[in-house]
Amino acid sequence: MVILAAAGLAFHLYQDRPAPRGVERKPQIEGDAITVFVPREGGKLQRKLVELHRQPSDQAKAGVLFRELKEAGCIPDRLKMYDMALGSDGVLYLNVSEEFIGLSSPEREISMTYSIVDSFIESFHNVKKVQILVEGQPVYTGSGVLYLFSPLEFNRELLED
Repeated sequence: MVILAAAGLAFHLYQDRPAPRGVERKPQIEGDAITVFVPREGGKLQRKLVELHRQPSDQAKAGVLFRELKEAGCIPDRLKMYDMALGSDGVLYLNVSEEFIGLSSPEREISMTYSIVDSFIESFHNVKKVQILVEGQPVYTGSGVLYLFSPLEFNRELLED
């Protein structure tokens, strides 16, 4: 019993010792980051890294990502993300509000859709494709340009050089 108490005390004292000079201790909980793809001139997407100060849940991380997309003007302010679910096949089902439908131009539909798709694929490690659902239902298109009934993959062709 005395040996166990002495070992516990020694362990506790060792853990509270300051790190030697020149050696940095890593924080117990490291932060996370998300990648947001924002449209630029010519329809290209530019990568923007946003650091998170703590390890958020996936739902909180998605909320931050959606907020960043709104602040960058990638998606309409009224567009809401209701929920998301990751399938075992790597498809992220992203349920958004009806404001996703009826965009004004083909360029806007492409840049908005792939800002969302590329940002979610890059920011969530197990996501391979994104299936956009509007009000819980798959749609054929947002405004007649992209076929959205099937999950979308990361689009490297739109990335800024």
